[in-house]
Parts: sequence; structure tokens; C-alpha cells
Amino acid sequence: MVEDVGNILGAAQRAQLLALQKTARQLDVASARLASGHKVNSAIDNPSSYFIARALRSRAGDLERLLDGIGQNIRVIQEAEHGIEAELKILDLAENYLLDIEKKYLAGEVGTGGPPPNETYVTFASNADLIEYIAGQDVAASGTVTVPSSNEVEFSGNFWKRKSFNYSVTADTVLVFEFRSSLIPEVATIGFDNDTNFGNDDDRFWIYGTQTSGITYSAPTTTFDYSGSGAWETIEIPVGQYFTGNFTHMTFVNDDDGAPLGNSAYRNITLREGPPQTGFDGDSFEAGYAKILNQLDGIAKDAHYRGINLLKNDDMTTYFNPKRTSKLVTEGIDATYAGLGLGVNNFNTIEAVREKLEQVRNARNILRGYVASLATNLNVIQVREEFTLGQINISKAGADDLTAADLNEEGANMLALQTKQQLGIAMMALRPANILSILS
Repeated sequence: MVEDVGNILGAAQRAQLLALQKTARQLDVASARLASGHKVNSAIDNPSSYFIARALRSRAGDLERLLDGIGQNIRVIQEAEHGIEAELKILDLAENYLLDIEKKYLAGEVGTGGPPPNETYVTFASNADLIEYIAGQDVAASGTVTVPSSNEVEFSGNFWKRKSFNYSVTADTVLVFEFRSSLIPEVATIGFDNDTNFGNDDDRFWIYGTQTSGITYSAPTTTFDYSGSGAWETIEIPVGQYFTGNFTHMTFVNDDDGAPLGNSAYRNITLREGPPQTGFDGDSFEAGYAKILNQLDGIAKDAHYRGINLLKNDDMTTYFNPKRTSKLVTEGIDATYAGLGLGVNNFNTIEAVREKLEQVRNARNILRGYVASLATNLNVIQVREEFTLGQINISKAGADDLTAADLNEEGANMLALQTKQQLGIAMMALRPANILSILS
């Protein structure tokens, strides 16, 4: 320090030494600014500018993290669009497959445009077709009875129903239907009756449930029982081997007295006399069609990105500001074949085939409509992505306005200071040697 020199320096020499020290400090400042690129590196340099700039950079950092999420959500939508493109191609295959079957019907290669002569179909106009079977057991307020289509009925709750259906059961009568249950009831049965007293006969069959006692059946409860898979399964019962006679009603029981409510569903109920009609290839058609539609389920399952699958009913939220008050929700759909309203079973008539053709076309419209919705969401997200990027740049620029150094100016300043320092040292070199040793 200058104070350590004592009295050996004159006033002019001390002033010159102080000037050199000041120049050295200024050189340190200029060097730091050139190294960091900022003229404000701490609150000491300029408190107001320092803290405002830090807040702006923090905001830019928050927005950059949001920008990462926005970019990833764009990929989710792109994955869903890619999956839908594949599903539309599968639907084209399904339509061509059905058109070929329709041509075979029209050419007389299969069927006659109506049910095979040895088969009778059970259909439902509405749930009004299903009337009370057993008073006190049929509880309307316990759940729901729905008829999704003319060949399907679903029960959820405590219902004992019968449908008017005059039929003469012979020794050759076979009952064929598909059954499904997603939540096991206490009792699920199907059968025949001529009155509202189920205790005077056992003309019914156990299908599924937790309660195996209290009701009599024509066959042991394990004979035709459902596996519990939750999927549609075909059940075939040779009714004529257990009883015969004329019946006025077909009966359905879905007994469940407490929550959670068990359910049961039946579709494509058919009564056949003897073996299936020769020459009819319905099972083969069904198997081939199922192979095509199963691909829809595979695509819907695989079209996910980082755990989000818009084709399996997942919703996605895209946030546009750090407080998460500005957002966009992209809703998912069920793009499986069941979710698109496509049925696999029943190729027994040309009308059934044409119904499936209509289902395929409706499914195509659903997917196209959803793609349009995704495109709208994608456009919004991309606009907000660009807007957020602009916000980040503005915040960073604002911080630089307050703290960034002019490198040209600082470089010139440093050069001037170095020159000044060198001149000062040169001047001091004209002084006694002991002064030079103090400066060093």
C-alpha cells in the first residue's frame, strides 16, 4: 500500500502511485467485464439493475421449462395422428373385407339374404321389450336395462326380465349367444317360461355369478358358465337335451341386491334346430374380420408417447404460463374397435354385413373428426410455443439491456488503461530504484 512507503516519496510521487493503483483496479473491472460479458456482475455494481435482471432471467428459465413441456406435448399429438393414419388404413381393409362378403351374398355363394332356414334370431326393439318376470325381484330403481342395438341387451342391478318369444323347443334345439360381464353379479341366467313363477320348473341355465344356490337349473351350474374374462364369449347350449315344449317367453336374470352392482350382457342370441346350415361360412367370416379389427386395438394400445395415449382415452394438458392458469386440454378418445362402435360377430345375413359396413364408415368419420380436433389443438400449441419463445428472448434481452457490457467499448477501455498503466510505470522508472521496488 502507498501508506507503507513512509516519507521517502514526495507528494507528486505519491499522487502518481495512487493513480497507478486506481488504473490497476480499473483494469481488474474491465477484465472482469470482458470475461463475463456483463457490466453488472453483482449487486454492488448496480443493485437495481442486478436484481431486475435476475428476475428477468428467472422468468426466462421458467418459460424455457414450459417450452420443453410444450414441445413434448406436440410429440404426443403427432404420435396420436400417426396412430389414426394407421387405423384409417385398417378400416379401409375392413371395408373391403365386408364388401367382398356382401358380393358373395348377392351372388348366392353364402346364405340367401336372410337367416338360415334352421335359425331364429332374438332381437330387441327397445328395453320396453323386457317386462317384469318375477314380482319383487325385478327392481327398476336398482340399476339400468339398456338395448345398445337390436341384437344386444345389457343388465346392471337387480333385474328379472322376460321377453315375449313364442318358440317350440325340440330335441334338436340349440341356444347360441355371446355373453359378457365386467363385474360379477350374484346370479346371471337365461331360460324359457310360460308364466311368472320360476319355482314351478327349472327351464333355465346358469351362466355366471357368485351365488350357486336358491335357484334350480336344467344343468349343473358349471356346465355352461362364463370364464369371467370381461370379454365377449360365445356360449352354446343344446337346450333340447334338457327339456322340450312350447314357450311364450325367454327369461333373463341378473340378480344383485347390493353395491357394487354386477352386470351381464347378451348379444346375437340365436335358436338353431340341429347343426349349423352347411355352406354358410359365418364363423370363418367372423374370424377373418376379428383379425382385422384386433389391429385397431393393437395400434390404439401402442400409440403412446411418454406414458400419454390419446387413443386410449387419456387427456393431455398443455400449460402456457408458469402459474399454470393458461392451458389447453387435449381430450383423448377410445380408438379401439369397441370404442369406435364396431362389432365383430354375426355375419348371418346380408343385413348384418351391411350394418357392419355402416359401422366402419361411422368409425372412419369419428377418426377423421378427431384428427381435425387434434390439428386445431396442435396449431394452438405451436402458436403458443412460438409466443413463449418470443417471451424468453424478450426477457433475456431485457436482462442484457441492464447488465450486458459493450465488449468493444470495454476492450478499448482496457487497452487505454493498459497504455496508461505502462506510461505511469515508465514515468516511475525515472525515479530512484527503491520506488520501483515498492511498485512491484
